[in-house]
Amino acid sequence: MNKQYLVRSLISYGAGVLGLLVGVACFFMYYLGVERSRIIKNLTIETGTPLMFEEFFTEPVPDSSFYTDVSSIDTSVPGSYKLIIRFWKFRQEVFLNVVDTTAPVAEAVPQTIYCDHLPAPEDVVTGVYDLAPVTISYKTEPDVSVGGEYVFQVSLVDPSGNETIVDVPFTVIDDHTAPLIYGAHDIEGFVGDPISYLDGITVTDDYDENPELIVDNSQVNNRISSSFPVTYIATDENGNSSSVTVTLHLRVKPERYYELDVIYGLAQDAIDQYEIYTDDMTDVEKAFRIFNWCHNYIHYIGTSDKTDWTVGAYDGFTTNQGDCYTYYCVCRALLDVAGIPNMLVERYPITWSPHYWNLVQLEGQWYHCDACYAYYHEGYYFMYAYNDLNHSDHGYDESVYGPEINIAQESVQSRVNYYTLEVEGF
Repeated sequence: MNKQYLVRSLISYGAGVLGLLVGVACFFMYYLGVERSRIIKNLTIETGTPLMFEEFFTEPVPDSSFYTDVSSIDTSVPGSYKLIIRFWKFRQEVFLNVVDTTAPVAEAVPQTIYCDHLPAPEDVVTGVYDLAPVTISYKTEPDVSVGGEYVFQVSLVDPSGNETIVDVPFTVIDDHTAPLIYGAHDIEGFVGDPISYLDGITVTDDYDENPELIVDNSQVNNRISSSFPVTYIATDENGNSSSVTVTLHLRVKPERYYELDVIYGLAQDAIDQYEIYTDDMTDVEKAFRIFNWCHNYIHYIGTSDKTDWTVGAYDGFTTNQGDCYTYYCVCRALLDVAGIPNMLVERYPITWSPHYWNLVQLEGQWYHCDACYAYYHEGYYFMYAYNDLNHSDHGYDESVYGPEINIAQESVQSRVNYYTLEVEGF
């Protein structure tokens, strides 16, 4: 083999090897570029989305992983992070962008409020949710100075500026009416004894179901026999207030006196023995039968011991006789046991003699009821309205009964049947 041929062969072989190497290198670079192109260089995710490695690839790349420690990245907080991904022996810089484009969510809580009592905006929505703290405010300041039905907008904004508007229905109540106090009347008691200030007292309000009632008895000295003012003060939740003042008359307990449990025991015995009424009856039905029974059971003799009403009731139940005061006392005891509010009425001015009867609250109004026999009228009075009375014999001091004692004005006597003991419509 000549020398010149050998040189040419070596050159040709080297060229072939070099070409092969160049080809391999080109193929590798091409493949590397393909793998690198599958990596997403800028990845954007919504706040709260879990960080998933495979999200950085359009197609899987073998032997790849995070080179950067990503354990400290909180995807609930917006931000931008530079990361490095390793694949084979190579590395690729990428960026993770955490963005918040989701507005907060919440639900309206319908409101019923009084004028000028605007609640805080955060109190009129519920179920507020966002990954970041939310600023809650009224879109525009509501005007709640006038009653009516409204819809006010509440704005919820997160730190990224995403906003949700919630429409909240409002019922605005224009309440300037104070509660009404019913049943307030002068009280009689004994020196040193407990005093039941709330007996027969009820309070109502046009909106507040449970208005506050305060009894101001600060001027009462229950150690002496005298008269003292007692004031009932009722206040509703909107601050409207009313008051009624009555007089507490304290006296030394008489030697002859009967405890209430004794009197009410006698009353209950009479109810049971004579079947005066049954528990399933209405108050009107019970009261009618009470006055009918007293009128027929007690014999009028024109005199009684008026030391105390308990004495009058005791004598009435045990002797079956007495005068108008006895009728009043026995009716009072029976009405008390039946849970029907009642109070004393005295003739005023006194003409030929004193006279006593009952004022009874039935169906929300007070009616005059008198079980006593009298020569100047037949039978007895039940559910007499103001204008039904003959004021020459049943006149009374109207100033004793304040506006809270709403004495019936409209007569119901055309509907009262003294034979069947029924009142039509009640």
